[in-house]
Amino acid sequence: MPITKQAIKRVKQDAVRQARNRHYASRMKSMVKLLLSYVKEGKKEMAEKILSDVIKSIDTAAKKNLIPKNNAAHKKSRVQKALNGLSGEKKKEEKGGEKTDEKMEKEEGNS
Repeated sequence: MPITKQAIKRVKQDAVRQARNRHYASRMKSMVKLLLSYVKEGKKEMAEKILSDVIKSIDTAAKKNLIPKNNAAHKKSRVQKALNGLSGEKKKEEKGGEKTDEKMEKEEGNS
């Protein structure tokens, strides 16, 4: 337990700051999880809708030194990549597995 008046004050200040920081960190984690769950379920419209809020919460956490700047950049990159991958999956399915004439000729030449 703190003895001096200043130490008591510091404990109170730390408790207030910790509660404030917990709010921002929790919000960031929850938003990222929500967006990734939308991506996993294939709900592209919903994911795109909350993307700006997710990035905003990550930037806020970095600004308040809850996470390092590079960590924030990494998180934003992974979130954006997951969202872009959602549209990429559909393109791959549309292409199909048909081989072009050039690919078939290359395979025949290698055999």
